[in-house]
Amino acid sequence: MRRPRGRVKTMAQEKLRKDEPGLLARAALSLTAWTEKWIPDAFVFALIATVLVVAAALALTPSSLPQVVDAWGRGFWDLIAFTLQMSIVIITGHVLATSAPMGRVIRTIALWPRTPRGAVALVTLFAMGSSWFNWGFSLIFSAVLAREIARRVEGVDYRSLAAASFLGLGSIWAQGLSGSAALQMATPGALQQPIRDIVARGGLVPGGIVSFTHTIFLWQSFGLKYLWS
Repeated sequence: MRRPRGRVKTMAQEKLRKDEPGLLARAALSLTAWTEKWIPDAFVFALIATVLVVAAALALTPSSLPQVVDAWGRGFWDLIAFTLQMSIVIITGHVLATSAPMGRVIRTIALWPRTPRGAVALVTLFAMGSSWFNWGFSLIFSAVLAREIARRVEGVDYRSLAAASFLGLGSIWAQGLSGSAALQMATPGALQQPIRDIVARGGLVPGGIVSFTHTIFLWQSFGLKYLWS
């Protein structure tokens, strides 16, 4: 028995309405298109900032151009220690997140969500939770988890998964175990002595060392993490 044409047309229209993005999705797509068209790459901003600093040094100091270039070159190598630290964080995080045991964990977690919204929420939860322990591990772990879930959950928006995988770095990592500020304040030798003297305030803070119990382990800190979650 043939289905009436009017019914077929109605079902087709209903499917088209379901496939059309909502108001929020259309706004996000428009902003994304505008950003990709008009916002330069981050490297462009770095070049512009370099040119501005060089121009300011030549205009506001008695230094010559060769002296400014020499100072820039010597200052660049002062960042090597910090650069190496960040590289080790990323490399070790990648090794751990892509290891065979962690791969089995990721595949197991990827079986949990049943809907696209649930998939995005799950990636968000694990991205924020893992970033509290280590932002380098979270960066790779969340990306691999998002990719695995995208393969298994039909209809999920991969862009939403990608954005969710970065939420840990955009929210609670700084108040986690790998937060740069908290680690510097709690680690002797991480800051110059004049800065430690300022923090010490004449002995009020012994040695100018602020331990984790006064930063990331405060109840206020945990309260903020809960609100962000």
